[in-house]
Amino acid sequence: MHKSDLIQAFRSLNKQDIRELKKLVRSPFFNQREDVIQLFDYICDTINKSEHKLDRVKAYKYMFPQKEYDDAWMKSIMHFLLNNIKEYFALRESRKDETNWQLHLCRALRKQQLDKLFNKELRKLEKQQQQQNFRNVGYHYHKYQLELERYSYKNKQQRSARMNLQELASELTIFYLADILRHSCTVLTAQSMSQEDYELELLDEVLQYVERSPVRHSPAVAIYHQAYKALSAPEEEEQAFLELKLLIEEHWTKFPPEEAMDIYLLAINYCIQRLNRGERSYIRTAFELYKKGLEREILLDHGTLSKFTYKNTLMLAIALKEWEWAGNFLEVYKNYLPKKERDNIYHYNLAIFYFRKPDYDKAMHLLQRVTFQDVLYNLNARTMLLRIYYELEELDALDSLLESFRAFLRRHKELGYHKANYANLIHFVRQLLNLPPGDKDSREQLRQKVNQTASVAEKAWLLEQI
Repeated sequence: MHKSDLIQAFRSLNKQDIRELKKLVRSPFFNQREDVIQLFDYICDTINKSEHKLDRVKAYKYMFPQKEYDDAWMKSIMHFLLNNIKEYFALRESRKDETNWQLHLCRALRKQQLDKLFNKELRKLEKQQQQQNFRNVGYHYHKYQLELERYSYKNKQQRSARMNLQELASELTIFYLADILRHSCTVLTAQSMSQEDYELELLDEVLQYVERSPVRHSPAVAIYHQAYKALSAPEEEEQAFLELKLLIEEHWTKFPPEEAMDIYLLAINYCIQRLNRGERSYIRTAFELYKKGLEREILLDHGTLSKFTYKNTLMLAIALKEWEWAGNFLEVYKNYLPKKERDNIYHYNLAIFYFRKPDYDKAMHLLQRVTFQDVLYNLNARTMLLRIYYELEELDALDSLLESFRAFLRRHKELGYHKANYANLIHFVRQLLNLPPGDKDSREQLRQKVNQTASVAEKAWLLEQI
């Protein structure tokens, strides 16, 4: 029972979900089986108090104390309760989108031929959309759906009157073009991180059409068009990136927070591509994008800052030697980090801050307080300690760390190319420690070996020590 879909679904519910689901399960409209209600109550009482009692036989005995256990019947009760939870999830999501809910109401009224009510609710839907500030892909999709409802109604009621076919086509065109361009940007981002190829049919035709069409001035089309141009050819399309920044500044409030975040990250990804080519001037550009995104709370996902954004922002600030800003940032945004990992993420990034200053004593003390679940964070922390022990000539501690580091790499089979990078670092540090004092020839040979090895973590630092 512990591994059943039903219990997994239950574990995802918060207190408010449980209260709402309780009403749904007890409503005859959704459920007319008393045993389903009993199973719901049993799981609610058991799941957080004495989870070991989550057992099909015990649950069945709770519902039917006088009956012998029937596995097939028990599974059917679990099936019906899971269906109720699925219905709750679907209702909860649909209610979040008021425009979509209103649209479904209009469609239902039209099909019921309740003309007066239909027109009243359609006007209400239109007013809702007019009052919206957003002009994103979703806005044009809903506007297209509204025009489609209006056309479906007029086509049956008043065929001789003017039809809204132009409005219908315009909204469909903007929605389609903006969505194709948005997904194309996602594909470019994915391709920059993997070797997988994706094929988007009609993209070339879409790009050519947008260049000559008035729809290119629509915020959704304009932003994703410039983002695609910039990301598809970073070095040739710097003007597209500059245009994208201007468009973001002008239109960022016209996108819901989640989509505005994605747009900011597209601009930041462009900067990262330029940085990966060694163009350090883009450090400042990326930093300013992160700063604005944070100030406008766009880079917060429902009030939470991801550990990746926290670290990336810090690293850019350090690269620019914005030490005071970086220190304040770590303290202010600590409270926005995910609760479960908050202390670990904070102490790890504070350790990076002191390590880069450098203040090795503080960095070492902080790293010793961190327990890592993220494997890459663990690698970075071990690398920082390696550098600290080497530079402070803590040779016993360094020797112990190198052994534990090697064992860590052996244990984690999932590291991919990272494994070779760090294995080579350990290997070359060992060789460096074993060099005879004053032997310049041996040092030169080691330097050449490091230079000729493609995959070495902390290569620049290693060469500096040699």
